[in-house]
Formats: sequence, C-alpha cells, structure tokens
Amino acid sequence: MSIPSLDREVGIEVYSTKIAGIGGRIKQESDEFIVEEILDSSLVLAAKSDEEHLYPLYLLKKDSIDSNHAVKEVEVATGLKLKVVGLKDAKAITKQYASLSRRLQDAKDKIVTKHCTLDLVGYTSTPITKGKLVANRFSITINNFDGNVEQCIDELQEHIDKNALANFYGYQRFGSARPITHLVGREIVKRNFRQAVDLFLCSSGEYENEHSKEIREMCADSYKFADVLLMMPESMDLERTLINELMRSNDPFKAIRRLPITIRRLLVQAYQSYIFNRSLSIAIKEEYDITSPKQNDICFSFEPSSAKITGMNRFDAGAKTMQLPAIPLAGYAFRDDNRFSMIVKKVMEEEYVDMKDFYIKDLQEVSVEGGFRQASMFCKDFSYSLNGSLQIRFVLSKGSYATILLRELMKPRDPIIAGF
Repeated sequence: MSIPSLDREVGIEVYSTKIAGIGGRIKQESDEFIVEEILDSSLVLAAKSDEEHLYPLYLLKKDSIDSNHAVKEVEVATGLKLKVVGLKDAKAITKQYASLSRRLQDAKDKIVTKHCTLDLVGYTSTPITKGKLVANRFSITINNFDGNVEQCIDELQEHIDKNALANFYGYQRFGSARPITHLVGREIVKRNFRQAVDLFLCSSGEYENEHSKEIREMCADSYKFADVLLMMPESMDLERTLINELMRSNDPFKAIRRLPITIRRLLVQAYQSYIFNRSLSIAIKEEYDITSPKQNDICFSFEPSSAKITGMNRFDAGAKTMQLPAIPLAGYAFRDDNRFSMIVKKVMEEEYVDMKDFYIKDLQEVSVEGGFRQASMFCKDFSYSLNGSLQIRFVLSKGSYATILLRELMKPRDPIIAGF
C-alpha cells in the first residue's frame, strides 16, 4: 500500500493496519470535527473565588482558529493573558480549558470575541497545567467515502482493542499543508539561524494560494521587505514579526527570539516529533512489538476507564495496571537504555545531529530534555453511526492525534485534499 508523499515528509512511512480504506473527506465544515478536552477528576474547582482559589478557569470554545491565535485574539480584545495546555487545530470546533496566569477575584462569567467564547467554570488554586489534562473526546464526520464502511470499521476496532495503532504525531504538528515546522526546528537545533528564518519565510507550500506564493518568493530579497509587509494578510503575523526584526537588525537570531515562546518551542519540538515518527516507522518495519511491553522497556501505565496516564516506569510483569511500551524522545538527556534506543540513535546519525545539540545555550527556553512517548495509541469509547455520512466518536489519551486514527480508516491518497 503506497504511502502519501506528505506522510513521508513528516516521518510517517508505514501503516499500522491492512485496512483497504474508505476514502472520503473530513472538515468540510468546522462543526464536523469537534474536540473536547477531558480534565482529571482530581482537579479541585471552587464555584467562587476564595483565599485559596483565585485563578479563574474558563472553558474556551473556538471555531476556525488555532489555539495560539485564539489566545492572542482574547488578549487583544480583553487584555487577559490566557494559558492553555493543549494546542488545537484551526479547522475544527474545539472546547478546551484556559486559565489566567494571574489571580483575579471577580472574573467575568462570559467573554466573547470574533472566533472564541469563554465561559467561567470556576476557580483553581494554581493555573492549569498539562498534568490536569487526561484525554480528548472527538466527534468527527466523514463524507464522500466509497469503501466498505462496516468491514473497515470492524477491522479498525480489532486494532483499537489490541492497542495496535501506531501513535505517530499528526500532520498538524508539522504545519499540515506547509509541513516546515520540523525543518525550521532542525536548523535551530543545528544553530543555522539564517537558514531557519529563510525556511520560515520563503518555503512555499504546494497548497498555498498564488498570492502567498508570490509573497514567499519576494521574501528571498530583503530589499523587498517593505513591499512584502504591505501585501501580507493578517494570517501571516509570524512572518511579519520575523521581517520587522530583520529590517531593524538584520539578525536572524534576534528575529527568531521575537517569535512567541510557544512558537519557538513548537519548532524544536516538531523536529523532535519528526525523529520520533521516523523511529516508530523503522520499529514497525523491523517488526518490533509496539503493543506488548518487554523486559527492560520503559512503559506508560494507563487507567483504561478514563484513558488517564497514571505513571511511567520500567516494565513490571506483576503490575496490575495496563502498560504500553514507550519510545525515547530525542533530547539532551536522551535515555539509551531500552530496546528502541538504537533505532532513535540511528535516525539521529542520519540527521547528523547529536543529543547534546538539543541543549541550545543561546535559546535555553526552547531546549528539549527528551522524555518518552507511547509507541501505540490508547483509544476508548469508539462508536459510529451511518446515515448518509459517517459519524465516529472516540476518546484518545492526551497527546494522541485523531488524524492518525482517521488515516488508518480512510487511507487518503492526498491527506490535504481529504481535509487532514
């Protein structure tokens, strides 16, 4: 079964299943792809502020805008700086939790901006952290499919029940239609800051419109920067930030530092994600068992009823909890002590980078330590209904991508045209 070129560009070189695929399209309308965060039930939430609970927690509902731009939109409109723990795509309706980074005794019950609605759900003792996010619930509509739906879903369900879907990072991590975030991150890790900025500004995506392509061509000539700024649409705010600094200092390092810290971190993390995807692809090609833990494996422990990750330890044959094998992530504290380590090191050698390169002295805030990511995906509550279109619903543990599950079911020839 052929792999789309986009998949290979982001390190996804295999399928987990032999499902023929139903084809089809997703995200034709934003309300056909709905994501809702699930928080840890242990989170203590006060209905009203008191001496201990002074950080407002909102449910942020956004439509047709990504999380970073949603936070910026709210700040411009209200002056409030929100903190979110999950990054959500623009092409969807998403419900995620956001807290203020400062104490506020009397927060507004409701805030509405162009793309966002925030509803106050209570007050917490500290701003929300990633540790409080357990999972994401998805409700997705697939249209224009042409395969045997029931048979393909039965096969998919078998793999879900065995935890046998590879836990690749999804296309969104890399920019989807313009998959360059990991390429920019690679140049940052290699300290090639000029190349990083040039890639960000000038690399044109196959699916960009002609106006955007013209702008990127012009970005190659610094003498045209003033004209480029006049032509840039609002959506190119990050490119605008880079160009403004280049016009001021002509220093690509300073230009990168001007990007929001979440974006700077995302670039390096995307490169780390690319290395993971390639490593997981190789593991599957070489027939490593990614579902059953082996002696000396690092494993994530799961609570099946909630999809909650409850810990990470060496494989324990006597453990009563579900354990899923994990692959080490590239980083300056890389763990070279398990059966997947050699694969990751092989990919690093092919990339001509070393683990220590991920400690970036001049950009310490984007340095990545490493860590682990589960090799297979944990999915629960999978169901579907068929009525002209196909609606599927499921819950994934945090950090897993719905598009990776959909990729196995749909087997799109062109993921971007299919709505991914």
